[in-house]
Amino acid sequence: MRLHQLEIQAFGPFADRQSVDFDALSSQGLFLLNGPTGAGKSSVLDAVCFALYGSVPGARQAAKRLRSDHAAESVAPEVALEFSVAERRFRVVRSPAWDRPARRGSGTTTEQARTLLSERIGIEWVQKSARNDEAGLELQTLLGMDKEQFTKVVMLPQGEFAAFLRADAKPRRELLQRLFSTTRFEDLERLFAEESQRAARGLAEQEARQRHLFLRAVDEAGRHDLGVADTGVDPESSEDWAASLQALAAALTGRRDAAALESTELAERSALMDASLAALRQRRSRAEALVEVRKQQQDHDSRADEIARMVELARRHDQAQGLAALLRLDDEGAATVVGARARYRKALRRLQDNTASAEYLDTGLVSRDEVPREALSSGCAASSSALGVLRAALPDEQRLLDVRAELDARTADVAALDERIERAGDTISVLQRQRIADAEGLVVLREAADGVAHLRADLAAAVAAEETVKQYRAAEKRRAAADAEHAVASERFLALKEEWLAKLQLRLEQAAEELAEQLVDGQPCPVCGSVEHPAPVTSPGGDRITLDEEQAARRLQASAERTLHEAREVRDRARLEVAELAARGGELAPEEAAASTRAARGRLEGAEAAHAECVAVEERLRRATEEEERTRAARDSLREERTAADSRRLSLLDQDRMLALRLSGLQAAAPSLGARIEEVQQAYDDFEAVREALDALVQASARQEDNRRRVEEALLDTPFASANEARSALLPDDRHARIVQEVKDHEVRGHRLDAAWDDDRIRDSLREEQDGVEPPTDEDERVAGAAADELRGRAQRAGIDVEVLGHSVAQLEGYALQLAQLEQEIAPVRDQARLAAAVADTARGGGENLYKMSLATYVLASRLEQVAAAATERLLQMSDGRYALVHSDATAGNKRSGLGLNVIDGWTGNRRDTSTLSGGESFMASLALALGLADVVQQEAGGLDIETLFVDEGFGSLDDQALEQVMDALEGLRSGGRVVGLVSHVPELKQRVSAQLQVVKGRQGSSLRYVEQPAGV
Repeated sequence: MRLHQLEIQAFGPFADRQSVDFDALSSQGLFLLNGPTGAGKSSVLDAVCFALYGSVPGARQAAKRLRSDHAAESVAPEVALEFSVAERRFRVVRSPAWDRPARRGSGTTTEQARTLLSERIGIEWVQKSARNDEAGLELQTLLGMDKEQFTKVVMLPQGEFAAFLRADAKPRRELLQRLFSTTRFEDLERLFAEESQRAARGLAEQEARQRHLFLRAVDEAGRHDLGVADTGVDPESSEDWAASLQALAAALTGRRDAAALESTELAERSALMDASLAALRQRRSRAEALVEVRKQQQDHDSRADEIARMVELARRHDQAQGLAALLRLDDEGAATVVGARARYRKALRRLQDNTASAEYLDTGLVSRDEVPREALSSGCAASSSALGVLRAALPDEQRLLDVRAELDARTADVAALDERIERAGDTISVLQRQRIADAEGLVVLREAADGVAHLRADLAAAVAAEETVKQYRAAEKRRAAADAEHAVASERFLALKEEWLAKLQLRLEQAAEELAEQLVDGQPCPVCGSVEHPAPVTSPGGDRITLDEEQAARRLQASAERTLHEAREVRDRARLEVAELAARGGELAPEEAAASTRAARGRLEGAEAAHAECVAVEERLRRATEEEERTRAARDSLREERTAADSRRLSLLDQDRMLALRLSGLQAAAPSLGARIEEVQQAYDDFEAVREALDALVQASARQEDNRRRVEEALLDTPFASANEARSALLPDDRHARIVQEVKDHEVRGHRLDAAWDDDRIRDSLREEQDGVEPPTDEDERVAGAAADELRGRAQRAGIDVEVLGHSVAQLEGYALQLAQLEQEIAPVRDQARLAAAVADTARGGGENLYKMSLATYVLASRLEQVAAAATERLLQMSDGRYALVHSDATAGNKRSGLGLNVIDGWTGNRRDTSTLSGGESFMASLALALGLADVVQQEAGGLDIETLFVDEGFGSLDDQALEQVMDALEGLRSGGRVVGLVSHVPELKQRVSAQLQVVKGRQGSSLRYVEQPAGV
């Protein structure tokens, strides 16, 4: 990026319009921006930054203070900058928001900020954008860096980098984060934490899979009415789950084997029935095939006569085929004679109709039906001689035509110029009237466009209020739904709890009855130990409540309780949301909120339309003035051109009269010499055409006679009496091919029928017919098919039962295997969870991270290490090889490390803190650091070519030797076409740098002037 031209008006300390030609300043690669303190040196850099980004660096970016207090109240602040990026050149014009005097009454009116971005295409400036946001985005895309990076890469403020040199880790981190985005590494830290949480959840899920797997196996056995209680194994002990699954699998295997035996028996019976049905269908198929063959034989015999006629036609065609070529030649010869005679008569009529040919033909031959060939040759010779004479005079006629064409053009040019001169005068009048009308309307538009920013804020507030009202209404509906769901869940929970308590009470009451039923004489009582049971409790009857029923009721009650808690949480959140929205004004009527939004939008649209129209009118005024000046200059040029065209027209009139007199004798009755040549040429062409047509007719007649003789000789060896009879015997190619194909197809069908009568199926059917065996009917096949389908269905259902039982056995065996594998799978999951937690902790700077350095800080430390290496290259040159900057990741107490910075003294070899440097040494170190940071940021931004750099102040702290070394380093930056601008008021720099931009301070504001003096003056 290179700067070319800067214009400043009513900006900072500059009241009047100031212009800076950076191309002139940059001619030597190094220039000085100097002036007394407070004159406005930094304001020049502020203007460059404001033009590119719409704001200035540091604390001066309050836009309302950018306007100069020295400028007249009605002068608008403006900055215009021309710059180039690669091979493209741009111009940006910006004005900050400012308060101008009101056009009516007292007080002020706020003018909004404006931006105009243009690109030079060829020799003209083409507007690209007139919107602040759009132009800002386009500029940032072109430059490849934001304002923060620009002010650290292009404008090197030494005060900030001196502070950066001595700062601790936190300020350095803030600056480096603004220059080098570490968002993606902070995202990685968050992703590591999320991965740790995900691994912990996965471990918990894995540990729950064993119980879930056992329950799935129990459900699979339950599909076949087989429960865990049937195996005699305790289902609540995880150690016995494998044995329980094996017992269930063994029980299902017995059922599967019994079902397989039954399925095999049914399958054999079904196969016998299917074979009987297949034999019946084969008999019926043979009978149907015999009927079809008889039908095809009848159809074949019925076409015998027709095929015989076709064979005869094909035979006569083959006999006449030998004469086909001679007959075609005879027909073509006759057609050629007819065509030649027609062409001869046509050419003769054209010759007789041509009046010019009569001049070269005897009068008695003009109207005859035939003209001798000698007369035609004579006419050709006479017309050819006349053509030679006429063509010799063509240059004079062409000259006459050119003169007349140019005369017409000059006459038209004079008329067109008169019309254009008149239109130019009308355009000037219209432009003057338009400028007067636009100037009057501009006042009204500017008043209507005031306060757009406030109106935008009002619209945003109204839209937010309307959205809050909509959210409040939706939240009210969600709260009502949540209340209803909570009431339903509460009612269901109470009902299920009451049901469970009732079943539990009955279960406890029936416990004595169950115990009495289990007592056996001679066996001890599980309660008292007695082997005698004189009076056990008897069952009163009624439904017995089992343990499974009581536990199922308890589980339903627990599930309903969880649902109730979830519904209560949803209800509480909905109520809280309604209260928050009500506090933000959500209780307002939607109609009122919508009306407020429409009113605010209407006011804003009116103001924006007025502002856009105001800009358009101002641009139209400027263009109208330029257009009027261009039109006046064009009108003066047209008047001079009209005088020259009229003079040329009079000269051409004299030439036209002389040439017309010279050619009048050769044209005869023709309008021009060219037309006369065309008449004579047409006569010659007609003579030649008649002669050629006559020769062609004679030749065609001779060939026709020869062809007829050859056809008559060839007919002697054929059965045909005449050529016409032979022609009638010939068939068209497509018809002959169809006849041959139909005869061949008839023969093929005959062979196929012969083969069909020899087929075993047909012979078997004929024997059954001779034996009096009737073919099966539809009813016979239907009855046999129904019986086969019924037996087949039973066999299939039995097979499905076997497959289902086998699948369940395989499932149970698979569940048993998975139970064994799950324990092996949990161990690596547990290790992975521990590893994910350790990685997340390390990325945050904890755990085994000895430097307490987070991932984002580590990346910034890498960037700082690059900056220190780039800065050292220049610091070694400035300090005569003494000092070098190095990055340090040492910890300081409990503080995190990673962003330390030390200086190595080459004279002592010791590493020391940067705060121990003297004032001049600090300036050199901070300047080197700024240049190094600029190089690294430039590479980070995509390798942009930064051709213009500014170095701001700090040179006063250097002695003569140090200043010499720093200047050598800065002059080294000019390599490759780079331009370096020094901002300083140090007197020694005025003597070293010849190209200078001086800022002159005065009571009426500062001004700029370009000074170029010999070095050393």
